[in-house]
Amino acid sequence: MTIRQSLTCFAVGALCAVLLSPVPGEAAEKPIIMRYSHSSSAMVKEPHHAAALDFKHHVEKATDGKVEVQIYPGSQLGGEERSFQDIQQGVIQIASLAVNNVTVFSPSMGVFDLPYMFTNYEDCYKVIDGNWDEINKRMIDESGNMAVGWLVQGFRVLSNSKHPIRTLPDLKGLKIRVPNNPIMIATFRAWGGEPAPMAWDETFNALQQKVVDGQENPYPVFASNKFEEVQKYITEIHYKMWIGPIVVNAAWFKRQPENVRQAILEGGRIATENNRKMIAEMEAELVTSIKASGVEIVSKPEDEDLWQEKAMSVWPQFYDKIGDVSLLDAMMKSLGRSRPQ
Repeated sequence: MTIRQSLTCFAVGALCAVLLSPVPGEAAEKPIIMRYSHSSSAMVKEPHHAAALDFKHHVEKATDGKVEVQIYPGSQLGGEERSFQDIQQGVIQIASLAVNNVTVFSPSMGVFDLPYMFTNYEDCYKVIDGNWDEINKRMIDESGNMAVGWLVQGFRVLSNSKHPIRTLPDLKGLKIRVPNNPIMIATFRAWGGEPAPMAWDETFNALQQKVVDGQENPYPVFASNKFEEVQKYITEIHYKMWIGPIVVNAAWFKRQPENVRQAILEGGRIATENNRKMIAEMEAELVTSIKASGVEIVSKPEDEDLWQEKAMSVWPQFYDKIGDVSLLDAMMKSLGRSRPQ
C-alpha cells in the first residue's frame, strides 16, 4: 500500500469514527428510574408484589424501556410510613401501602378507616372509581402525593382461639389484637370487646402464648402467617376492607414526559383491575384451604345489624381528625347513604 493509499484509508476511517461517535449533548438517554417499595414478600401470588410486577411490566413496555421500575419488596427501603415520606422527598418514586399509614400525612384518607364504610366489594369499587379524582385532589393538597392505583386484600375477618363468635355477646371477654389505630380501638370498645393494640411483628407470638385471644386481618394475611396454627375460629364481620393506594409524588409526576405520565396512569389502573380479580379468586381458594386446616368459619354474625349500628356510632368522634368531611359526604352519596350525625 502506498503512502497516499494509507492516508486515504486513515481519512475515511477517521470520518466514519466522527460520523458514528455521539454528538455532545446527544448521548444515549438514561432511563427514568422508579424505585417501587412495598412491605410484602416477593411472591408472584402476593397481592402487593403482583401489583408491582403488573405495574413494572406495563410501564417498561409502554415506554420502550425509557422507564426502569426497580421493585424493593419486604420493606427493604423502610416501613410504609417511611416510604410515603420518601416519595414526598424524592428518595423513592412509588410505593403501595395500607391507607391507614397514609392518614398520618393526609388526614382525609381516614374515611377509609371508618367501620362499615363498605359492606361489599362492589360498594368499595364504586366509591373509589367514582371519586378517584376528588380523593387525589385531597391527598395532593394535604401531602403532595397522589394515588395512581388502589389495591385491596379483602375484608378483615375476626379470628380467635376460644369459641365461635356468632353474636355480639360472644365477643365479650376476648382480648383481640388490633393495630394502634384509634378508630379500630374505638370500634372494638363499642362492641364490648377488649382491643389490645400491638405491633404486627409481636402478633403471632402473642396469639401462640395466649397473651391475646384473637386478631383481625384479611384471609391472605391469615393464611400467609399460618394463623391456623394458633386460631381455630373465624367470623366474617365485614366491618373494614384492607385498602391501599399505589402512590407517587404529584410534582415529580408532572415533570415527566407525557408518554411516561400516561404509562404510569395506565400501569396503575391495570394493577388495580388485576388486583381485584386476584383477590376474588384468592379469597375463595383460601376459605376452602383454611376450612380444610380445621378452622371453623362463620360467614357472618347472626346479629350483623347490631354490629354495624354499634360500630358506626363511633364515626362522629373522628370527623374532626378527618377534617373537611365533604369528601366523606361525596363518598356516602355514591352509596346512597348519609353519614351518622
